[in-house]
Amino acid sequence: MTETAPLSSNLMPSLRQLVRGLELLFWALPITLLVCVQEILAPAWESWGIMPLILSTGTLWFGVSRLRQFHPKEQIWQSAVRLTEVLALLMAGLVPFLHWIQALPELSASGYSAGQKHIIYSTIIFCTASIMFVLNLNHLLTRLGAILPDPVLRADIKLFVMMNFILFFPMLAAMWCCRLSNELYSVLYYKAPGLAESFGNAVGLQELLQGVVLWIAILIIATTMTMIWKAKEAVLNGVFSLQPALPSEDEDEETRIVPVVVTDAEGAAEKPVDPSLN
Repeated sequence: MTETAPLSSNLMPSLRQLVRGLELLFWALPITLLVCVQEILAPAWESWGIMPLILSTGTLWFGVSRLRQFHPKEQIWQSAVRLTEVLALLMAGLVPFLHWIQALPELSASGYSAGQKHIIYSTIIFCTASIMFVLNLNHLLTRLGAILPDPVLRADIKLFVMMNFILFFPMLAAMWCCRLSNELYSVLYYKAPGLAESFGNAVGLQELLQGVVLWIAILIIATTMTMIWKAKEAVLNGVFSLQPALPSEDEDEETRIVPVVVTDAEGAAEKPVDPSLN
């Protein structure tokens, strides 16, 4: 006990911050996805302003910042945490442009002013930073799995990270096709009229592609949340396994009321004597 006490006193605060950071990330990821999607697709959501966007992305940054307390001397781990933190901070700074772009009129690229183009470019940078944030968060969880002494967790994280990296390619392709929905519908109208009629028009094709992007994004976020939850549970199980087992009530009673039998000189047993009287 004297050897493990200093180790526990130094390790427990960093593990506490690690668990808090993982808990914040677990809840902030789906909330941020919900807020951003509602901001883009639901016009009624615009009445809330930019505060939901800032609060959700700010929670992501705060959750990642808590992870810095864990293994402060591990350079690879700290580098991954810092990069993820910078991306989260970039998202929090650019997320208001996601709200302001909804007020722009639908014009050609040459019809926008310099300020309107700045909003469009900032929104593109925000989307790029969001994708990079999720990718780097997966890499960060891989590094965490390598640090924690749990081979099952390490194997699960590698599997989920591989799935997420594979899913990113069709999601990016669907996002690119969504921007070119008019051109794709024209090609389908001449090459496959029956398929084009099933979509109705270019707007229907665009809505379908947006649904594909959203479905893949939800799947990626769900697998990332699963890795975060598994890592948090592994940390908590490891912490509680280090604690000494407390004696049960039955064992405590047995140790406290064990009778002491006194025998006389001839070997005859007398009545038990209460140990507390000695």
